[in-house]
Amino acid sequence: MNTRNYDTAIQLAHTAPVGSGRVDYLINRPSEGVHEPVDSLYLDVENGIEGDRWKETAWLRLPDGAPDPRVQVSLTNTRVMQCFTGTEAGAVFRCGDNIYTDLNLTEAHLPVGTLLQIGEAVIEVSDVVNDACGKFAQRFGAEAFQAVRSPANTGLRLRGLFARIRQSGRVRRGDTLHFFKK
Repeated sequence: MNTRNYDTAIQLAHTAPVGSGRVDYLINRPSEGVHEPVDSLYLDVENGIEGDRWKETAWLRLPDGAPDPRVQVSLTNTRVMQCFTGTEAGAVFRCGDNIYTDLNLTEAHLPVGTLLQIGEAVIEVSDVVNDACGKFAQRFGAEAFQAVRSPANTGLRLRGLFARIRQSGRVRRGDTLHFFKK
């Protein structure tokens, strides 16, 4: 990633739509390293995303060994990720997130605990920080990894965020994301 893309990613994180956005892409991850674009996903409170590897291979576990529900779903901003990955078709899917959206994901606009309606499902923004993993550094380079982890950028959630499923339901490409009102 060059400096121009880094600056663009920061700008996009700040200027993405607030309060309501759309689902650009959905990715199912049936096994390690496999990222399949799909038209819909079923989000299940107990089991995570139907067909996704989270329940078997979650990197974060509870003391009893069960997968931590705070990392059931990962969301990222499509345009921010394109600054890291490039804009060629399919490149952005290498990030491995489940939901790619055009929504402002910054802490200022989506604090921990915020509930979002996505299609039929409701998710809760997690307190687990997505500060990029080693795979992100391998795929996109040390500069991209450092940009995400920079203390000046952590609140921007350049790498996206994790969420817990609070209401099961189907999510489709093109669905709207917005604050959940009870």
